Amino acid sequence: MNASRPSLATLFPLSRLALLSAVLMLVGCAAYAPPHAGERIYRDVLFASPHGQDLHMDLYVPQTAKPAPVVVWIFGGSWKFGSKGFHVNVRELTRSGIAVASIQYRLSGTDKYPAQLDDCRTAVEWLRTHGREYGLDPQRIGLSGESAGGHLAALLGTVEGAPRIRAVFAMYPPTDLVTMGRKYSKPDKESDIEKLLGGPIEQKLALAREASPVNHVSCTSPPFLMMHGSRDTLVPLEQSEVLQRRLVQAHVEAKLIVVPDKGHWFSLDAGQTAEVARFFQKHFSQTPQ
Repeated sequence: MNASRPSLATLFPLSRLALLSAVLMLVGCAAYAPPHAGERIYRDVLFASPHGQDLHMDLYVPQTAKPAPVVVWIFGGSWKFGSKGFHVNVRELTRSGIAVASIQYRLSGTDKYPAQLDDCRTAVEWLRTHGREYGLDPQRIGLSGESAGGHLAALLGTVEGAPRIRAVFAMYPPTDLVTMGRKYSKPDKESDIEKLLGGPIEQKLALAREASPVNHVSCTSPPFLMMHGSRDTLVPLEQSEVLQRRLVQAHVEAKLIVVPDKGHWFSLDAGQTAEVARFFQKHFSQTPQ
């Protein structure tokens, strides 16, 4: 991965996100990399069929002496586009003995919140029930995601709590949907958050609060690691800062890494990947309280 490439938010203005979504979905179909040495890959594993819509996950399982802990990856794309096969930013965790489950979820064009959260929760429950069949440890599950996927990872982590979720890694996540919804609200155009919630933000304030990770933080929240670009103009850095502040106030471990000169969309470099691996290894190795 080339961490120095310009961000997608820089290359594609917001007015061109519709075109970008089509490009990403096409790229996602060809984004699969071959397995690492000793690694097993299980493609398109069915985990749910809500209302007849099949949802799949890809499992990347390292060769380990014991069942491997697993980190769920939730893709970004404004909740309205994306693919489980595109930009799996934690893909290299398998080199550190950590499995990755990259999941699908229903998109806002056809299903409104909380369908997306429900699908992520169902994927985690499926891993708890069937993980051992694929060499996974169902008692050691973490969450990760970027952008809209980071929001869902942070939301599910704070809703489920520890020790059900051992740790969460979120990249540039929206964490307060009321603030974000008002930021992008326009009288003549439905924003991505309004599309997710199913109506104008001022008419969906209760639902927006319910869908905001900052409102679910408690002393039982799992530890968090967040990364956010210093030049992110799509999801402001303050969105990660407020979540970190709430977690610290609740006496929960929370680290925010501000990545200099990065916008909204970037890949992890080798050092950042190592940091993420250490974070998950630390919390997967601990005995739940």
